[in-house]
Amino acid sequence: MESWKKGSDCCSWDGVECDRETGQVIGLDLSCSWLQGAIHPNSSLFLSFPQLQKLNLAYNNFFMSRISPEFTRFTKLTHLNLSRCGFSGKVPPGVSFLNKLMSLDLSYNFDLRLEEGGFELLIQNLSKLRDLDLSVVNMSSSVVPNSLLNLTFLRTVGLGESGLHGEFPSGVFLLPHLQNLVIIFEEGLTGHIPDFINSTYTVQNLILIAQGISGVLPDSIANLKSLKQLVIRYSKFHGSIPTSLWNLPQITYVDLSYNNFSGILPSLISNLTQITSLDLSYNNFHGILPSSISNITQITYLDLSSNNFSGSLPSSISNLGNLRTLRLLDNNFTGRFLSWDVNLPKLEVLDVSNNSLTGPLPSQVVVPPNLTDLTIGRNLINGTIPSWVFELPALKYLDLSYNKLIGHTLEFQSSSLEIIDLSHNDLNGTIPNSTFELRKLTHLIVSSNSFSGTIPRSNRFSEYLNVIDLKMNNFSGTIHDSFTRRNFLTTINLYGNGFEGPITKSLINCRYLEVLDLGRNKFFDEFPHWLGNLPNLHVLILQSNKFHGSIVTSTTKFPFPMLRVLNMANNNFTGPLPIKYFKSFKAMMNVDEHFDLEYMRTGGIYYDSLTIVIKGSTIEMKKILKVFTAIDLSRNKFQGEIPEIIGGLNSIRGLNLSHNSLTGHIPKSLGNLTKLEWIDLSSNKLNGEIPRQLVNLTFLGTLNLSQNRLVGPIPRGKQFDTFSNDSYINNSALCGPPLSNACGDPKATQPPPSTFEEEDSEPVSGFGWEVILPGYGFGLVVGLVMGYLMFSFGKPQWLVKMVEGVGNRNEKRLKSNARRRGGRRN
Repeated sequence: MESWKKGSDCCSWDGVECDRETGQVIGLDLSCSWLQGAIHPNSSLFLSFPQLQKLNLAYNNFFMSRISPEFTRFTKLTHLNLSRCGFSGKVPPGVSFLNKLMSLDLSYNFDLRLEEGGFELLIQNLSKLRDLDLSVVNMSSSVVPNSLLNLTFLRTVGLGESGLHGEFPSGVFLLPHLQNLVIIFEEGLTGHIPDFINSTYTVQNLILIAQGISGVLPDSIANLKSLKQLVIRYSKFHGSIPTSLWNLPQITYVDLSYNNFSGILPSLISNLTQITSLDLSYNNFHGILPSSISNITQITYLDLSSNNFSGSLPSSISNLGNLRTLRLLDNNFTGRFLSWDVNLPKLEVLDVSNNSLTGPLPSQVVVPPNLTDLTIGRNLINGTIPSWVFELPALKYLDLSYNKLIGHTLEFQSSSLEIIDLSHNDLNGTIPNSTFELRKLTHLIVSSNSFSGTIPRSNRFSEYLNVIDLKMNNFSGTIHDSFTRRNFLTTINLYGNGFEGPITKSLINCRYLEVLDLGRNKFFDEFPHWLGNLPNLHVLILQSNKFHGSIVTSTTKFPFPMLRVLNMANNNFTGPLPIKYFKSFKAMMNVDEHFDLEYMRTGGIYYDSLTIVIKGSTIEMKKILKVFTAIDLSRNKFQGEIPEIIGGLNSIRGLNLSHNSLTGHIPKSLGNLTKLEWIDLSSNKLNGEIPRQLVNLTFLGTLNLSQNRLVGPIPRGKQFDTFSNDSYINNSALCGPPLSNACGDPKATQPPPSTFEEEDSEPVSGFGWEVILPGYGFGLVVGLVMGYLMFSFGKPQWLVKMVEGVGNRNEKRLKSNARRRGGRRN
């Protein structure tokens, strides 16, 4: 409104339209004007403009106020736009009496609603409507009325996330002037696309994103000769794409992703000479890519990911000189990696990950200067990383993971880099200090290589860093005081290296830290009780180091409030078990399992992982459910009794206190751990009887009480009837099944401990387990894990729930969804 000067002619102001003859204001466009607050009934807006015909208040903020019924004063109104204004409450019924309206847009007011039958009441008098957009207006109590078909002047219909239900009237396509039909995320709508029976259709943009709309695309789609944009996503369409689609003369945009389409990509694709965007991802297409794809030279976006395409990448792709985004991930492509040349000067995103591409990366290429995303992970690429990869000036995202790359890394020259993933290769050498200091870097993932050297002593770590994953390398040295107060680190994973010395107390500055994995190093320190002040720490792994001494009690009133996984196994901790910490582990109590299928991850691309050792077999879960909770304090020198308070941690799945010097009875309160699936108390000095309450642990698949001083009969019933001798051996006074000595028979003896571990040996039974978090990877070898666990121990319920939930989705889609990084980018 900068042009609105007092004393000047208002008809010259921006956003003001006047009648040329009368000089009266007939149009107000106040969109994006920073207007705030409620519009009161006595507002000059309603009193000063009796001849108003057009009113646009879109993109302002009216703070959840109601739409005033005074809008009905504008009896000559033809265009009303109140979209994205923050209005709430009911749509005033009087809007339906503005019978001159040709355009009505109430979209994206997230708390605006129509009462039952309100949709039909709203449109019953609006016979002149041409454009109607009610997206996100709550109409959950309404169905799409057939009276919509009476609006014979309709050009645009916009419905999205409104809760409408029932069958959508396919007759809408017969509206003689219909140009734009947009239905998005209306899960309650059902129906199909009808045959287009004549050639007079005017539809230009058809957008359907609704799970209940299904069927096949009819061949008669050829009659939509004006069609420019076709989007059918997240629906249940199947069958082949009709040949006629490839012959539509004006089509520029096709998105059929997330359906069940099948068949091959025909050579007729070359007919789409005007197309700029083609997305067929997440379907069941197969076969090779036709060389005729080189003829769609106007295309800027091509996504064929998550299908079953095979064969080599046609060199003709390099003729698509306008291409900005190329996604071919999650297919079965083979042969040498595509090397591009000067004909792809505009390429910004290249993703060919998760195929079977071979050979080295080309040593010399003409580098697209705008390339921001280079993703070729999970292939069979070998050789060294050529220097041009490090010289890409605009590069933001680099993923070379899960290949067979060797050699040293070079120094990155792009100051734009945000994500670097070089994990699971055979790279060596040191990581240049400058890599840690890239000012926009959020993820540094170099796990499972042969890198060496130290972490630089620097106070210049990127303030945007979320993930530092150096696990399974040969790094060494101490961790300096490099973590400043201004950091957003969520994951630090140093597992499986040679780091030593004390833990730097500068970690206390990592207030957003969720996962700290220091396992299998040479750290020499006492228990870092001050980590209990970190408010978001979910996972703490200290296993297999040289930690020592008793567990010092934190001075914090409620330490470790969010901790769900604690692994301090195989150290030299002494003294009693930490009772205060058990009391404060609130995240291990009464866990809400409503979010069973949510995984621990950072930034949408980095998944924490879990590795469990069961009976000598290492089972790795590449993702870990948020509800997973476990404690492992095994192979230390803890003494004293097992505290009753552990029974309050009623959401833990696994408990391992084996190979310590614990004494006293097994607490009856452990019977409260009703979600427990494995427990190992072996190789201690526990005495007394096995509490009968443990029979209540109906999810328990693994039990090890061996090598203690337990006495009396073994409880029977439920899961206890499934445990073998190995669960109880070397408890000389235990009796009853499954042992051969009957209770009351002093002459009977137990079978020899031929299959069980010795007191100080490494665990070879299934009752030793370790947690390794987080790892970078995707998917879960469901068959192997489920088969092994079910045959050995019965169904572990947390895994069964995950598999059953995921099983209802397409496995390939879940695997790829994590890596798409928020959808398409042009």
